[in-house]
Parts: sequence; C-alpha cells; structure tokens
Amino acid sequence: MYVVSRQTAKLIDEYTINTIGIPSIVLMENAGEKIFESIKSKGDKYIIFCGVGNNGGDGLVIARKLFLLGKGVKIVVVNCGTKKSLEFVTNINIIKKLNIEIKEINKDSDFDKELIDDIKNSDIVLDSILGIGLNRIIEGVIYKVIESINTYSKYVISVDIPSGIDSNSGEVLGIAIKANETYTIENIKKGFVRYDAFEYLGKVKVVYIGIPNFVKEKFNEKVSFLHKYEYKKMIPIRKVWGHKGDYGKVLLIGGSPGYSGAAYICTEAVVRSGAGLVSLLTDLNTQQVLSNKLIEAMTVNYEEQGRIKNLLKTCNVIACGPGLGVSDDKYDILKRCIKETEIPIILDADALNILDNHKELLSFVKNRAVITPHFGEFSRLSGYSIEEIKKDRVNLAKSYALQHDVIVVLKGYNTIITNGDDVVINYTGNSKMASGGMGDCLTGIIASFIGQGMNRFKASILACYIHGLAGDKLSKDKYSISATDIIEELPKIIEEAVIS
Repeated sequence: MYVVSRQTAKLIDEYTINTIGIPSIVLMENAGEKIFESIKSKGDKYIIFCGVGNNGGDGLVIARKLFLLGKGVKIVVVNCGTKKSLEFVTNINIIKKLNIEIKEINKDSDFDKELIDDIKNSDIVLDSILGIGLNRIIEGVIYKVIESINTYSKYVISVDIPSGIDSNSGEVLGIAIKANETYTIENIKKGFVRYDAFEYLGKVKVVYIGIPNFVKEKFNEKVSFLHKYEYKKMIPIRKVWGHKGDYGKVLLIGGSPGYSGAAYICTEAVVRSGAGLVSLLTDLNTQQVLSNKLIEAMTVNYEEQGRIKNLLKTCNVIACGPGLGVSDDKYDILKRCIKETEIPIILDADALNILDNHKELLSFVKNRAVITPHFGEFSRLSGYSIEEIKKDRVNLAKSYALQHDVIVVLKGYNTIITNGDDVVINYTGNSKMASGGMGDCLTGIIASFIGQGMNRFKASILACYIHGLAGDKLSKDKYSISATDIIEELPKIIEEAVIS
C-alpha cells in the first residue's frame, strides 16, 4: 500500500471520479460501508461527530448503516454554518428522512452538559469532523469539541485521519483527536509515518473503496508499506540439490574486549537465517572467548593475515561494526576491507562511527553498501539533528541514500529502508524488542540474505520484516524480548513466511 501526500490523494480521487467515472457519492458509500462492517460489532451506542465536508459525509453513511442495524445512534454536526459538500448534503437529507437524532454545534454555547453525557455514555465516538485537507490551526468550537471527545470518550474511531492532524507533516494543528483506531481510505497518509502523529492514530487500518490499483500506481510517490505476499516472494528458495556453497560466504568483522556479545549475536543471526558459510574476524582475545560458542561459524583474528587475505577473496558479503571499536587499527581493517573488495558491505554500529570521522570512505562503497544507523548515528553522519530527522525521516534518509549511492536502513519504529529512489516502511516489530543487540541481530540477517543471493535493497527490506515479525510473534507471551530470543526464532519465522 502506498504512502501519499494530501495533494496526491486529491489527484487520485479526481482521476477516479472525472476520468474513470466513478461518482464521488459512490466512493463515499463504499467507504462508509467498509468502515461500518468493521465497527458494527464494537458497541451498541454510537455518537458520530461530523464536519460538513466529505469526511463528514463518510460519517453520515456509517451513522445511517448503524441506525438501520438497530444500534443507538446520535449525530453531531459541527460548524454547520460553513460551506457543505454536495455529498454531505445528499447524506444529511437521507438522515433527516430517517429521523435519526441530529444536534448542530456552531458556537461554544451549543456545547452543553447533555452532549458531554452523550459522549460519556456512548460505547463508540466516531470522529469524521475534519479530513486530510486540513491545513490551519484549530480553534473555536471545533477545538472545544475535540477537547471534550479526548476527555470524556471511552473509545474513539477516526475516519481517514484523526481530526486535527496535518496529513502531510503529521503535526498537531492546535489540538487533535486521540483515536484508538483510524480507518484510513485507500492509502496511508504521509503524516502517519511521523513519530509525533503515532499517539493520535491508534491502530491504523486501510479500507479499500473501489479505486483501481492502476490509478494509485499512476500517482505513486514511491513510498510504500508492502503486503505480506510481497515479502513472501522475496524469500530465497532453497534448491533440492543445494549445498552450503550455494547459500553464501559471509564475513563478519566485529567484537572487542567487553563487546564480544555484539559479534556473537550478529554471527549467530547470520547462521540462523540461512547463510552457508560464516566467518567472524575479530581480535585474539575475543576469538578465544567466542570460538567455543560459535560452533557453526569459523573465527579468525587480526594476526592471521593469510586467512584474512583468503577470506576477502572468497566471501561474497561483509558485515562490519557490531562491537568493533573505533581505534586506529579498526579504521585500518575497515579501510582494507572496503578498498580490497568490490562486494556488498553492511556498515553498522562502530563502522558507522568510524565512517563519521572518515567520510572519504563513502566514495569507495558507492553502489555496494548498506548502512544501518539509528537516529543518533544518522544524525552524526548526515549533520541533521535528531529532532529534524524525526520530523522528516523519510525524505532525509532518501536524500542521503541518493547522495551517497547506498542503501539506508534508518532504524526505529516503522524502520525506513531506501535506495534513494524507492522507500519501503517496515510495519513489523514492537517496543518489547527495545534491548541491546537487536541492531546486531538485524545486521546479521541482512548479511545472510545478501549472501544467499538477494540484492542489497530487497535483502534489507526482507530482513527488517523478518526481524520484526519474530519480535511480534514472541511478544504475544513475553514481557520483553532479547536478541537471542529473536535468533532462536529465525528459522521458524522464515519458514512460516514461506508457507503462509
């Protein structure tokens, strides 16, 4: 499903109505029907707050269908003195003929204790006041309505977007509905991927109302969430006659005294996600700590120059950084790996910290690197503050990837993966995964998938999905999740994704 700006959403609607010939009133009826079907069993008493535009019209369709089902329905029309859309007028006339209870609110004095009691006594408050066209600060009676809904409601469902959220930026325009669920129409809105908006959206569900896919493709902004079946198609299929040499030779560089765990987690993640041959290059002390634990991977230390030379010739992907350290000798080994190879390389953790101090290395990894920064690391690399990144992470990650010809995996809730042209936003994962080693685990999965023959972009997309999917499965019966929990789950999760 695509992520679109308000301008693109408008173009899609206009093309569907004017060129394809599906009337706006039909699309409104479809939207109302789909949302009605999803919410009809959530309660017995519903209060629907409507604006007088098409978002309000959607709410009226839902109200009508709930009423005809026998639910308790009250409608509150807000700011009805403003210009009404034709579709709203059509639907409000139907509502009046059905004798559904309507209250109009045009000024603060219209908002009385009885209305507050109605909000308190309703199982569901439906918000269809303001749609994606909102671009001004909310004030006056609408402010008071939203404030009261947030204060007194039991459960709030928003139609298309919570009223008060800027659909492009995700900013709160003075005040906004705090929804428990948002049923957004056809496409995810651009502002939904901004962190500031998350607490207002609740659980987001996309409803499809009959807009042809080719129309959405025509106006595609190249930012999307993928469907489960699209991930399934990416997973490397293992041949009946395959052997370990067919599934990649992965070289990991990392670990240092006190940070052997990062290298261990990354190495195990590579093994458990299907790579054929895995080697860890580390210092002698870390090698001695890990060699007995990493029974399915080989270990090499920095003094074994002959083995290092051979590994750099024979491996088909390198992952560098977990627990590595940032000393001069670590810079030297990173520089050597970059300059002596032309294969894909994943740069994570301390490799990114080294890169921050030696940005000239970026010119040697064009068209072959994946970088996996969290916000702090990306801030240092890009020069943008963390707050600036949070406000516009899609565009900033995309711009950096394009400028340096790398794949950027900007980690966080709804991780951003971009090649500088297309952007995929990952929807798996949860806050129970917020623990040390998760990034090292992800780096290992990316390396494993590249080793198995996937291109860097698809490997990064799939790795983020699988990593988060494992976390989502484990979260059902765990308070918190460790990286080793994820690693243990990887083979099963990947197989389940293949056969699902």
